[in-house]
Amino acid sequence: MGDDAEIMMAHATNNGSAQSISANDFNERVKRLLEKKPAVEPAQAKQAARRFSRSGPRT
Repeated sequence: MGDDAEIMMAHATNNGSAQSISANDFNERVKRLLEKKPAVEPAQAKQAARRFSRSGPRT
């Protein structure tokens, strides 16, 4: 596990209730996690396959 995961697990309680954290603490954790992730390249758009067939003449 990474250092961040070990730190969070060290402070975790085992009673099953949610822990409240400050907005600043949450934002700092998110920033640290996002720094480690590689940049995501946008997916190329592709044509959707036609999943029906026309049964009658077009009007």
